Formats: sequence, C-alpha cells, structure tokens
Amino acid sequence: MLLRIAPVRRVLLHPVVGQHRTMSSFTLNKDIWNQTLYKRMQDVWFEGVPLGHQQVPMEAMKRWFFLAPEERDTFDTMLREDFGTALNSIGPEKFPNPTAEPFLREIRDIAQKNPENDHSEGAWTSLSIILLLDQVPRNLNRSNEGLIRVYTHYDKISAALASTLISSDSPIGRADLHPQWRLSLPHRIWFYLPMVHTENIKVHKQLDDIYAQCQDELSNSDGYEVSKNLLENGIQSEKEHREILDRFGRYPHRNECLGRASTEEEKKFLEEGGATFGVAQSK
Repeated sequence: MLLRIAPVRRVLLHPVVGQHRTMSSFTLNKDIWNQTLYKRMQDVWFEGVPLGHQQVPMEAMKRWFFLAPEERDTFDTMLREDFGTALNSIGPEKFPNPTAEPFLREIRDIAQKNPENDHSEGAWTSLSIILLLDQVPRNLNRSNEGLIRVYTHYDKISAALASTLISSDSPIGRADLHPQWRLSLPHRIWFYLPMVHTENIKVHKQLDDIYAQCQDELSNSDGYEVSKNLLENGIQSEKEHREILDRFGRYPHRNECLGRASTEEEKKFLEEGGATFGVAQSK
C-alpha cells in the first residue's frame, strides 16, 4: 500500500508555558528503571497490537477503556505487581520536587547507547515511561487518597515530560512523530493524554494543533481506519474536557479529592450528571 503523508502544517511546538525544564539531582534507581521494566510495560499495554497492525483487538480496547469492575480489579492487580515498585520509587515521599529531568536523562542515555533505527529504542522508552507516569497511576490510585498523588505528583511529571517530548527540546526529536508509529494512533495517542489530563488551558490549545496535524496526515493516507476512528474519539474526548475547562477553569470532579471548595455552578453540574471521567464522587 502506498502511503501518502500530507505535507505537515508547520506547528512550532515549545514546552508548554508553565512546564519549565527544571534541573533535578534526583536519579532513577537503575535496578528498577531499566529496559526490563520498559519492555514489560510495552508487552502489557500493547498485547495483541503490533506496530503496523490494521486492527485493534477488542481485548486491547477493553483493557484501555472499557473494563468491567471485576476485570478492572484483575488488571489493576497485575499492574500493581509489575509496576507498583517503580512508581513508589519516584513517589512524593522520595521525589518531593518532581520534574521530568531524570526521565529525559534516561531517554537520552538509552538513545545514545542505541542510535540505530533512528533512535527507535529511545522512542519506545519514551512511550513506556509516559504510560508508566500517566496511565498506570490512574489504575493504581482510584480512591481520593490515591488520586491526590496522581493529580499533584505523577501528573506534574508526565505533563512536563510529554510537553518536552513533542517539542524541539526532545532528546530524540519529536517522539510522537517517530516513523514507527506516526500513522499508528493506538501507539501515538498516549503521548497526548497527559495534555488532556492537565487543567492548563494553554496545553489544550496546543493539543488542538497537534490533533489537526494528525487529521491532515491520516486523511491523505489510504486505510488506517482504526487510527482514524481512534483519533476522532480522542478529539471528541478532548472537546468534552475542553468545554469543562472553558466553563469552570478546572475539572469540578477533582474538587473533593483536592480539597477545593466547589462553586454552586460546579455543584449543580456534578449533581446533574456532569462528566467525572470515571472518578467516583461522594453522595
């Protein structure tokens, strides 16, 4: 099949305002944070979804988005066994001033040691770490007590890391545009979810440009229906998040967890079934 990639609109991307590159002396424990960990993350998350695959098995879609409670508990338990130690090693007690810098160093080191295939190993490491920082904490911390750690700690790292990896400051070039998954949204989209999760509207405006670029590329490529559908779903989800931020300036469903006083309008929004994105609210 001949791929016709549309000329990319020039979107100059810089680290998002507020996501400063702060130097950190914190170092990752290499007995934990290593290629074995990253390969395990890839195997768990992308089981049945090889690169270039034109279908995403329903099992994978369920694993990512639609697990029933019992299945979810089983999956969460597996993630905790495989990755809980890694996340605890960079938790707020051990890494009280979280930045993306230790992870950028890790990606840079791996890319320099394995420069073949246009830094493919560094790109895979980037994707694994993004998943570890953004997705796995949400599976392992579903209570308010745990979600505080997600919103105030792990999200800070993942948002700053994603911002850098899709900018000119990335140590491996734009990781989301690596040739191995440029037209594979089942892989590429995970770089963008940390941006969806932030309450920084400027980040969401940047994401609008990125999604528009994705649409340009995919609309001029034959096939790739799975990627096109996944992109449309991603755009719709981002629109839903953005409308809430435009209205309230924050996500009201996080107020209880973060100890923020809700406005009367926010209370009404939640009482009338406003989106909480799967986060349970007190009655």
